[in-house]
Amino acid sequence: MKKIIVVLLVSCSSIMACKQGENKNAENIGITLADRKPANETEAAIYASADSMMLAFKDRDWKTFARFTHPAMVRVMGGFDNIALIAQQQMNGISDSIIKSAQVNRIVQVEKVDNELQCVVEQKLVMEMAGNRITSTTYLVGESLNGGKSWTFFDASNEGRIRPLDIKPNLSPKFTIPQKKQETTDL
Repeated sequence: MKKIIVVLLVSCSSIMACKQGENKNAENIGITLADRKPANETEAAIYASADSMMLAFKDRDWKTFARFTHPAMVRVMGGFDNIALIAQQQMNGISDSIIKSAQVNRIVQVEKVDNELQCVVEQKLVMEMAGNRITSTTYLVGESLNGGKSWTFFDASNEGRIRPLDIKPNLSPKFTIPQKKQETTDL
C-alpha cells in the first residue's frame, strides 16, 4: 500500500502547466477561481493553469498532463511520451474512487526573475483507501516565460535526488518552499 501511495503522490505532483485559455471548466474538479480570489490576472492565470492540469489528471488524459510538464522535467524524464507512459503505468489499477480531491489551494509567492515570472503554489491531494484518509500537501514551483499568461510547474517538495535548484538553477532566492506534509487518519 505504501508503494501505491508514493507512486500516486509522485504522479500527481509531476505537475504541469497550460495556457489560460485552455482551462477546461474548473468546476469539474470542484473549485472555481472565485473560491480562491486571485488578486490579479497573473494569479488568475496560475489558477487556470493548475485547474486545467488537475482536470487532465482527473480525466487520466496523460498526454495532456505530460504536455504541461516543466521543460527541465521533460528532459530529465525522457520526453513527453515517456512522462505520459510513466503516469499511465503508475495509475493503472488505481480506482478513480480512491482520489477524493486534487487541487492547487493557494498561491504562496510570485516573483519576477530576469525575464520570467516564478511562483510557489500549494497542492493538496486527498485519497481514501484501506480504511484511511491520506491528505498530502506538496509545493510546486511554476514558471512563466510569457508575462504570466501560461505556466509550467514541477514538484519542489520532491524528497528524491532532484532538488528544485537542479531543475531551475535561476530559482528566486526569495522563495521559501515549505516542507511536504502528509497526514493519515482513520475513516
